[in-house]
Formats: sequence, C-alpha cells, structure tokens
Amino acid sequence: MPTVSVEVHAAEPIHVLDASALLRLYLADGPLPEGLEAVMERGCRGEGVLLVPDLCWLEITSVLAKQASRHLLSPEEAREMLGDLQDLPLRTVATPDLCPAALQLSQREGLSVYDAVYLALALRQGATLLSADAQLVAAAGRCGCGSAPPISPMSS
Repeated sequence: MPTVSVEVHAAEPIHVLDASALLRLYLADGPLPEGLEAVMERGCRGEGVLLVPDLCWLEITSVLAKQASRHLLSPEEAREMLGDLQDLPLRTVATPDLCPAALQLSQREGLSVYDAVYLALALRQGATLLSADAQLVAAAGRCGCGSAPPISPMSS
C-alpha cells in the first residue's frame, strides 16, 4: 500500500473514497453511498482510479478498533476487515501537500480538517468524492465534486 505523493493523472474516472464509504462495504451501518458498488467494481477491474488520503487508514483502523472493543466485532474480524480493505486497489495519497487547501475548505465549508482533506484531494484530482457523511457529501456538491449517478456496468 504505497503512498502516492505526486499528482495522479488518468484517462479513467477518478474517485476519492472516504473512510465512511469504505467501511459501509463491510459494516452494516446504513445505506451505501450512491454509486459506490459500481465505482468499486470498475476500480477492481482497473477501469478507474480509486484514491484515499493516508489519514483514511487511521480512521478505518480506529473504527475497527472501537468496534472490537465494544464487542461488535471480534479482534480477528477487525483484522480481517482491515486486511480486506488494504487489499482493495486503492491508491494512497500523502496528505501534507493537501493541508493548506484542507484548512481553507474546513473554514469555508464548516468541515473537520479530516473531512476537508478528502475534499481537497478530490478537488486537486478533478475527482468525484464518495462518502456516507451527509455534511461532506453536501460540501462536495457545492464544490463541484459531488457524487455522480451510479455507473452502469460496461456491456461485453
């Protein structure tokens, strides 16, 4: 799971996924963000670029640890989920260069800096942001990188 510290340019669609969206794939904590399954399927087939900021892994690990400490998951289940998530074709992007934009977006959009990092990455990459967080989804929509309608599978 190498960290990408340079700009990602691709002909395929680019999506930024936050921890809440990724965790919804494994934890029944509400509906999946619109289009998430189709985006993941295409990304797994190499037909799109899936990006996460490096802080996403800390957020995911924290949620899984809390789930295990509350006995909602066994420690083994938490480790397996983390491993499954790490096996997804996600490109991890270093956050230091995103911090100035995240600070501005946080102040302008009323987001936590953590959420604003996802938005800053999506804006920098011209990507669509997928999240299960209503406040972040609304901010992404205002900034022009909100969720797109579900992608239909390619015909064979």
